[in-house]
Amino acid sequence: MIRGKRLFKCDNCKMVFVGLDIEYGATVFSQPVSCPKCNSNHTRPLFSSKSLYKRIWEEHDKSLQP
Repeated sequence: MIRGKRLFKCDNCKMVFVGLDIEYGATVFSQPVSCPKCNSNHTRPLFSSKSLYKRIWEEHDKSLQP
């Protein structure tokens, strides 16, 4: 479900940008949004816990491996 727009921060290039706030798997978390600068999916809402999003990024990276 789309909840509006939110500020995100890229973990790779540290860029702060506005992206769609999309519900992640029926949880209170936001789906990581692709960074417009470096195209990384290792992004999280600004002021959110990096340690929580590391697990989401790991799950996403595993799903991309053959």
